[in-house]
Amino acid sequence: MPDAAASGASASQNDAASARNRREHNQGNQERKYTVEQKAAVLRIRRCQPTAFYEILELQKTCTDGEVKKAYRKLSLLTHPDKNGHEHADEAFKMVARAFSVLGDKEKRDKFDRFGTDPDSRFASAQAQAQQNPFAGFAGRRAQAGGFDGGPQFVFNFGGPGVRVHQFGGARPRGRPRNPGQEEPASMWSTIIGLLPIILLVVWPILSSIFSGISSSTPSAPSMAFDAPHPPLYTMERTMPNFKVKYYLNPADIQSYSPSKLSTLDKKAEVLLVQQLRLKCENEMAHKQQLRNAAQGWFFPDPAKMELANDYEMEACRRLNSLGL
Repeated sequence: MPDAAASGASASQNDAASARNRREHNQGNQERKYTVEQKAAVLRIRRCQPTAFYEILELQKTCTDGEVKKAYRKLSLLTHPDKNGHEHADEAFKMVARAFSVLGDKEKRDKFDRFGTDPDSRFASAQAQAQQNPFAGFAGRRAQAGGFDGGPQFVFNFGGPGVRVHQFGGARPRGRPRNPGQEEPASMWSTIIGLLPIILLVVWPILSSIFSGISSSTPSAPSMAFDAPHPPLYTMERTMPNFKVKYYLNPADIQSYSPSKLSTLDKKAEVLLVQQLRLKCENEMAHKQQLRNAAQGWFFPDPAKMELANDYEMEACRRLNSLGL
């Protein structure tokens, strides 16, 4: 018969080995590992603008629905925080999911292709429509009840922040009725309103050339990558003077730059970084609000969804705070 003491010792050794394996397994999960391919995917996606949905999924605008789903499956596996231990994997995964939520929805994709803005942002979509069709508000309306004549109306918007929308025409009081059969002579104002589209067709090209001349007088900065190099192009490292954040340039783009011009470029990089972070932060806040709205429910809030909304991390907003902005 086998020795009872030996059997007990063997069982004790097996239990200890099992416990040690469980500890090593848990410690391995906490170490947060990732492959070279996973890291490259995270860095590439984070360099994209939040609304560059085709670029995030590495797709062309002519891609099919099947190609969108295939790209999403591939990138979601590469960036999922449960499988990718990179510190920014969560942000990259959310950008991939957001891109798929737009390109995977036919109606949202159509709006995005037409206007190039986030289809879930009402303000951005309305602004894009106004910029693409500045004559959308021009319309003639019939006389309305209550003694007012609708008259032709024209809404003109130059676009851009801080520029007002000017409205010409619109409702105005009707004149005193004349004798039956007597026609009311056309007023000078109505004549001007009638000629307004022709006048604007002449003035608009002039205004466009003026504003384009102003914008083109400011030289644009070369393309750059923030935080980490992006071989084979963006490999020359520079440091921002105030934020001390590293950014990377294509050496071919700045080979003719003087030291003073490079110093100016360092400051320009700070401006571009802040603009990018603010755009991402706005999208993060909008997405968090959407999660909260979805958690409210029709009658009672959903605790699980509300917890998910409250735990949603806003990486760009946090980084802006760390920069003192």
